[in-house]
Amino acid sequence: MITAQFKISLKNPKAAYDAIKVDSENTERFKVDLTATKNELCVKIDAQDITAARQAINSYLRLINTLNEVEKI
Repeated sequence: MITAQFKISLKNPKAAYDAIKVDSENTERFKVDLTATKNELCVKIDAQDITAARQAINSYLRLINTLNEVEKI
């Protein structure tokens, strides 16, 4: 089992959490746990293998980056 955990500072982590939670899915190869604090969005990924971990990490970072870019507009 491979675990990746990261925290990202955002202006409105609750809004990011609400937007991403809809798309968060647990699959056979990885599970995702999202939490929002006052200033951060916390993402924890538990994956079966390195390929699944990389896929999940890239997907969630891409989603968060998109939300962050939209927030700037």
